[in-house]
Amino acid sequence: MSLTVQNTMTNKRETFVPMEEGKVSMYACGVTVYDVCHIGHGMQAIVYDVIRNYLNYKGYEVTYVRNYTDVDDKIIQRAKELGVSALEHSERMIQEADRDLASLGVRPADIEPKVSDHIPEIVDLIQKIIENGGAYAAGGDVYFDVKSFPQYGCLSNRSSDDMQAGVRVEVNPNKRDPADFALWKKAKEGEVSWPSPWGEGRPGWHIECSALAMKYLGMEFDIHGGGRDLIFPHHENEIAQSVKGTSKSFARYWIHNGLVKVGGRKMSKSFHNFLSIRDAVEKYYPETIRYTILSHHYSGSIDFSEKSFYDAYHRLLYFYNTFNKIDQMAEMVSNYPEHNIPGFEMPAIKEDFIKAMDDDFSTAQALAKVGSVFKTINDLIAAKKPKMKMKIHTLLHLKETLLEVLSVLGIGTKPPKEALSDIQTYLIKSKHIDCRHVEQVLQQREEARKEKNWSRADELRDQLLNMGIAIMDTPQGTQWQVLP
Repeated sequence: MSLTVQNTMTNKRETFVPMEEGKVSMYACGVTVYDVCHIGHGMQAIVYDVIRNYLNYKGYEVTYVRNYTDVDDKIIQRAKELGVSALEHSERMIQEADRDLASLGVRPADIEPKVSDHIPEIVDLIQKIIENGGAYAAGGDVYFDVKSFPQYGCLSNRSSDDMQAGVRVEVNPNKRDPADFALWKKAKEGEVSWPSPWGEGRPGWHIECSALAMKYLGMEFDIHGGGRDLIFPHHENEIAQSVKGTSKSFARYWIHNGLVKVGGRKMSKSFHNFLSIRDAVEKYYPETIRYTILSHHYSGSIDFSEKSFYDAYHRLLYFYNTFNKIDQMAEMVSNYPEHNIPGFEMPAIKEDFIKAMDDDFSTAQALAKVGSVFKTINDLIAAKKPKMKMKIHTLLHLKETLLEVLSVLGIGTKPPKEALSDIQTYLIKSKHIDCRHVEQVLQQREEARKEKNWSRADELRDQLLNMGIAIMDTPQGTQWQVLP
């Protein structure tokens, strides 16, 4: 089966064919670093992190570019409020963003360019657009002439009337048309600025991504990604200015991820449901956030809630407890036959995973397939036959294959004991569990069992269960876990 992707440009599911065999060029819009990253930034970064991982898994050599917008109206305003320079503020926030995204298991892109480092490339592209009749200078600003690009609206599938309807347009005597957008902004007093043929100023928002993408990937490249909220006007404007400046088609496949809700409502500080990445990872085990995102198709919106996070806890505990059982069994049996169980039908883990991911990167389908394998493993562990010694090789093979595909998603791959301990730390904190009290109850239960007072032992077990604590009597002793 070939990889298919939903291309926003054509609104069709298309077979993915890269421009150069064996190589993929991909650009995703990064963060505007005026404040700390929120969970929506995390969602977008995770989506394209996994897409890059999967393309690598399929054998492609991927060049992935994700920019940082470090010059912007909001950055300038926030820096002014803090009494620092705009670039000083943005540099600090880039470092914060790197830490936040890393906490969610997001690997850095291959290239992470900043706008402030690429002013010459931006100025050069603007000059080409002007030369090609697509832009004009006025009063120290430079604007893109929307009417010079008849295809404007091709990505969002909007007519010019649709794009103007309901939009509050600020009267600007420098513009030929209200829909025209800034490529270069004249510097205001005290603002960060750079010299240009049109005077001191700074880039507009949209031009940066065109210049940065073309600098590192060429005038035409394979994939351009971003959030659905960027389709119009940001990506629409990127296409117009890029095509007008180069006469090339720019990106071939446009992929857009869905948006975030928190508690059923659009995330907003005015709704008091704004969730930053750092607040989320303080409250929830980071891998649960990643699992929650990947349990949905990337193109759909996600409603983050207590239930969604605790559902993810259940699944991750299931994964890691299963892996831990396999490790414990392997430790108990030193010599075992190095062949699979005769007659046992091995699940087609890789084949099912690839089939799911080839279907427009369907991580939700992939996780469902993976989950069914964990059930198969637990059924095999619980079965009385064959004996443990005869199962070990098969179980270890299944674990190894699961880890291979899960590594593409970036979940389930930590050492089981370490992950289970970390998850328990989070759950103990969130549920305010008194560990000393739990240990005291377990000691009382152990004494009751030694005295063969089974009713008392059961009563103490139920007492812990009512507190949300499960206990497991294992050959290594009694263990306990906080339930999500």
